Amino acid sequence: MKLSKSLATLLTLICITLIVVTTFRLSPSFARSTPVMSAQVSAEKVTTDLIAQGSSGRSLYTRLGGYNAIAAVIDDSATFIFADPVIGKYFIGLSTNSKQRLRQLLVDQFCQAAGGPCVYTGRTMKLSHSGMGGGLTNSEFNAFANGVSQALDKNSVNPPDKADVLAFVESLRSKIVEK
Repeated sequence: MKLSKSLATLLTLICITLIVVTTFRLSPSFARSTPVMSAQVSAEKVTTDLIAQGSSGRSLYTRLGGYNAIAAVIDDSATFIFADPVIGKYFIGLSTNSKQRLRQLLVDQFCQAAGGPCVYTGRTMKLSHSGMGGGLTNSEFNAFANGVSQALDKNSVNPPDKADVLAFVESLRSKIVEK
C-alpha cells in the first residue's frame, strides 16, 4: 500500500512537472519524444504553440527570461505546491532523486512549451496522471495552478506572460483531471 501511494505521488509530481513545462510551449521536439504522435498530443502541441508565440512575435521563452528564469519559476512552484495541503500530499515521501527528476522534467517541459531549446522526454499528461489515487480532482488541479501562479508572481513575471503560462496550464486540465 505504501509503495502504491509513493508511486501515485511520483506520478502526480511528474504530471505537475509536465503541466508546468507544457505551460511554456510544446514544440515539434515534443513529438520526437513519443514514437507516435496521437491526436491528443497533436492537440496539446497546437495549443501550446499558440501560447508560446504571443502577439509580439517573441517567444514566451524569451519573454520569460530564458532557461534560468523558467527554472526559478519551477523551483518556486514546487515549493508552493509541495506545501499545499490539497496537492502536496502526492509528493510526501518522494526521495530527493525523484524530486530532482520531476523538477527537471517540469523545467524541460515548460522550456520547450515556451519555445526554448529544451526537449521534454516525459510521458503525456493523461498517461502520467492516470489512476493516481482514483484520479485527480479539479480542486487538486486548481491547487497546482495556484502554486504556479504564486511562483510567477514571486518572479515578477509580466501579467500578459503570466496569463499565457496559466492559459497553458489550464489547457491541460482535461488531460489531468479524472474526477
